[in-house]
Amino acid sequence: MMEMIRHQAELIEELLGRVDGIFSDLPDEALDWVPDPAMNSMTVLVVHICGALRYWVGELLGDEPAHRDRPAEFLSRGLTKAELHQILKTTQMQTQRVLGNLRKRDLKTRHYSTVHKDYISGAFALAHALEHTALHVGHMEIMRELWEQFDWDKDSKPV
Repeated sequence: MMEMIRHQAELIEELLGRVDGIFSDLPDEALDWVPDPAMNSMTVLVVHICGALRYWVGELLGDEPAHRDRPAEFLSRGLTKAELHQILKTTQMQTQRVLGNLRKRDLKTRHYSTVHKDYISGAFALAHALEHTALHVGHMEIMRELWEQFDWDKDSKPV
C-alpha cells in the first residue's frame, strides 16, 4: 500500500473507531434521540457515514456497487447497538480491503459518479470520503454532548 493511501486508511480507521466509541456506552434510547427535529440522530449518522464510505470508497474506488439509498439513510431508526456495530464493521472491512488494493494510478483514474453525473478522480473520492466521515464524527460528538447535558427532569423524555 502506498504511504499516502496507508495514512488515509489509518485516518478512516481511527474515525470509524471514534464513531463506535461515541455510542457504545450510551443507553439504547440515545441512538434515535434528537434534541431538535432538524438534527440527525446517532443512528442516522452511523448509517449515513457508512453509506457514504461504501459509495465513495467501495463503489467509486473499488468498483463494488454500493446500492446506496441515501434518502433512506436519513430515515434510519430502531437499530440496535449490535446492528450499528455490524454496519460499522462491514464498512470498515470493505474500506480497508479496497484501500489496501489501491495503486497510484487508481488515484489518477476518473470514475463516473452516478450521483453527481460527472467524472471524479480517485484522489478526490478518497479525500472526500475522509472529509465527510470526519465532519459527521464531529456531529456525533456534539449529539453525545447534548444527550449528556440534557436536563431530563426539566425537559421532555427521549423520542
